[in-house]
Amino acid sequence: KKGDTVRITFVNKEGSAHNFKIDAFNVATQQLAVGAQATVEFVADKVGSFEYYCSVGSHRELGMTGTLTVTE
Repeated sequence: KKGDTVRITFVNKEGSAHNFKIDAFNVATQQLAVGAQATVEFVADKVGSFEYYCSVGSHRELGMTGTLTVTE
């Protein structure tokens, strides 16, 4: 919900290096090797649907995306 603190732990379980980004909240991890993890935390200060994705190479274009939904 809007105003909540969001904490996301991103775990790279397989494949090559990956990262996690949400541009709307200026959130990103570093590139993580297989087996590594990182946590991001932010306040969801706006309502809507926001894309998150892996920005490594063409991973985003290959479908490594999702949607974070923030409600009132």
